[in-house]
Amino acid sequence: MKKGFLFSFFITITLLISAQNVDEILTKFELANGGLPAFSKLKTIQYTSVLKLNMMGMPIDITMKNIIENGKLFRKETSGMMGMKGSYTVVTDTSGFVSTPSVPSYGDFPGMEGGIAKLEPDVLLKSQEKLNILQEFSPLINYKTKGFKIEYLGTSKIDKVDCYKLKVVSNTGDQSVYFINQQTYLTKQVELPGKQFISQMGLDTGPMANMMGSRIDKQKVIIIYAEYRDIDGIQFPIKQVIQLGSVDIEIENSDVQINEPIEKKYYLAK
Repeated sequence: MKKGFLFSFFITITLLISAQNVDEILTKFELANGGLPAFSKLKTIQYTSVLKLNMMGMPIDITMKNIIENGKLFRKETSGMMGMKGSYTVVTDTSGFVSTPSVPSYGDFPGMEGGIAKLEPDVLLKSQEKLNILQEFSPLINYKTKGFKIEYLGTSKIDKVDCYKLKVVSNTGDQSVYFINQQTYLTKQVELPGKQFISQMGLDTGPMANMMGSRIDKQKVIIIYAEYRDIDGIQFPIKQVIQLGSVDIEIENSDVQINEPIEKKYYLAK
């Protein structure tokens, strides 16, 4: 009886310490990234991403234009690979569409027929998570109101940098591991399943999903945050390195605009 009580007491204390560590770390994390007052002022964000990868010895750049209005619009336009110029996904609080260009067949690739398709209800519901503008910075920001759970897993070194290790479980059950720099309290690295990475990047619809989804669904993806830039008081990731098995993909973000008006044409599926 006494041993059982001591064991339960030990578990309770351990959980309390873990919760305290998580709250302390994430309070400093939010402040380091700009603070909740700054994030609460976010209405729109627009920026350009360039993915640089190497396929069969051939360097390829994929350009993506990202446009978000909090709670109302998520749009990602993709060009630069397999004739994907003009490809886009647009999601609003009421509907969603994906537009793909026609891509001719070559080699073993059968090609794709282009057109505009309406997102199915289950896909739309998942895609509407992108309407939360804070997701663009980090799922850890204001995580409790999103229904996320976070567990403190101790510390670890990433590239000789001491980091806090946090296990994150989203409100949909997705799991990832975050490594928070102990000095700067910025994200140093994230580990997550390939399928979740595709969704987090907003690439789970359209031609990029067709080409990448089945290949990396079950693989582990490592995202390294190599560089940040202060934009209107918020730390925005400018350079990331994606490690996917033996393949490294660089992402460079530029032309970041915060709280600038969005042209009406971007809300339309055309």
